Amino acid sequence: MISQFSLKELLDRIIELHFDNYNFTLKGKLEWCQVTDQQKIRYFKKRGKELKFQRRKYNITEVFWEKPKEVNKSSTPHFFYHHLLISKIQEDNVFFCINDHCIGRMGQKIRYKFQIEKIQKSTKLTELNIKLLDDSIIMIR
Repeated sequence: MISQFSLKELLDRIIELHFDNYNFTLKGKLEWCQVTDQQKIRYFKKRGKELKFQRRKYNITEVFWEKPKEVNKSSTPHFFYHHLLISKIQEDNVFFCINDHCIGRMGQKIRYKFQIEKIQKSTKLTELNIKLLDDSIIMIR
């Protein structure tokens, strides 16, 4: 049932519900990087545990919207961006968003975990109950 909604529309709905007055420079879709065999071996040698699937590193696979580049003013930092990215929706109607904010050499990445609850056949995107399950900082610059 979820596949009928595009990720772009869902991301816009998330912004509407959870991100008031944010000035994003890019909205897009992300794909999580897979853990390589070499990383698994190295992790096992160091810690004696198996490395599980991670949700920290990702690639941007599709850009839904990008803000046009502005002429750099002397009062603004040389390097500025604010991305909001959405992952695929999993079987349990859970999906993730990454809020990546950078100003100069400072910034952070925050991972949000959402779940869509109580889906019915005739449900419209505006009627979906989207619950924030977790948010955590995954990187500080």
